[in-house]
Amino acid sequence: MKLRLEDKNRAIDLRIQGKTYSEIRSKISNLSKSTLSGWLSKMRLTPKQSELLKGNLERINYNARVKAGWTKKAKKREKIRVIFQQAENEYQNLKNNNLFLIGLSLYWAEGNKKTEMFQFTNSDPEAIKIVIKWLVEIYLIPKEKIKIRLYIHKVYAHENCEKFWSKTTGIPYQKFQKTIYKPTAHKMKKNPDYKGCIQLRVLKTDFYWKVMGLIKALINDQFYKRPL
Repeated sequence: MKLRLEDKNRAIDLRIQGKTYSEIRSKISNLSKSTLSGWLSKMRLTPKQSELLKGNLERINYNARVKAGWTKKAKKREKIRVIFQQAENEYQNLKNNNLFLIGLSLYWAEGNKKTEMFQFTNSDPEAIKIVIKWLVEIYLIPKEKIKIRLYIHKVYAHENCEKFWSKTTGIPYQKFQKTIYKPTAHKMKKNPDYKGCIQLRVLKTDFYWKVMGLIKALINDQFYKRPL
């Protein structure tokens, strides 16, 4: 009984210092949360003590968020490391495939590398056709899973360029995402053959990192592992 009274007094002292229930229980062995709650239920803290407790809770919550953030980043780094390792093996298996190398090189030159999404934008119909062929034949991504959108200046709006790109890509223009019209001061066409830029997207973060790993493998193979 005396031991429990000593524990209770210590728990009260720790609470006055701004300690949380978890911190108090970590310092007093064999103390259940219900017992501690009973001891402290009628306890009233002064404004200063309440501020101490509030500051301590904020510190604990901040540290927990930081720890969770670092854990999440560490897991992401490890996941990307594994994807890159798999991409290196995949590159070795596919590097003699011309379509694989051409598609990968096109993405290396023109593809998005700023956000974690496979995104290829180009105005060259042949480049667009090759990248679609690369996605479909090398990576077995169905055309209906490839997001496609036209970016073009408003002055070209009446030409219905979506139909041109639909015929070029083999993707029904009804499947195109809403066309984005880019602002321009020009009122007349400068290039009669210009049909806008097509953007292809694959909404899989892992696929983006795979492509980044393949590009890294390509660079290592072509510029670092081979003698000059």
